[in-house]
Amino acid sequence: MEKIMDMREEEEMKSLGLFGICTEAYKIILSGRKIFTQITLALILPLSVIFLAHVQVSELLMSRIIKDYQAVIEQPQAGTRGYEKLYTHLISEWTTFWLFKLSYTIFFLIFSLLSTLAVVYTIACVYTARKVTFKMVMSVVPKQHS
Repeated sequence: MEKIMDMREEEEMKSLGLFGICTEAYKIILSGRKIFTQITLALILPLSVIFLAHVQVSELLMSRIIKDYQAVIEQPQAGTRGYEKLYTHLISEWTTFWLFKLSYTIFFLIFSLLSTLAVVYTIACVYTARKVTFKMVMSVVPKQHS
């Protein structure tokens, strides 16, 4: 990527303000359109998909929990075999819900950190006038080991 910014003095960078920061960000993204598109497709898009899947699955699990909870409440005789079976199923649904929430949080944090790392590294390369490629960016992003 070619050098897109003149090396600015520290004081000039400090006094940019909100509009100046947005303008600089826009210039950087436009000049590195290809690499930022690749970062978006490789890291930010999966992050968005994880978030949207989380919303849908959480809604599904919560509707099942509410249905089971209503069945437990409507069960006329607490302590019967039917009541215990419904109650056990409700506990199982809650356990599934919280395990899903935990796994979502872990994946969301991982992809958030990796995408932030990739963008920060790319912008640091731009500011230091170093050539940056998608392969270089992905080599900085830690690999997951199975």
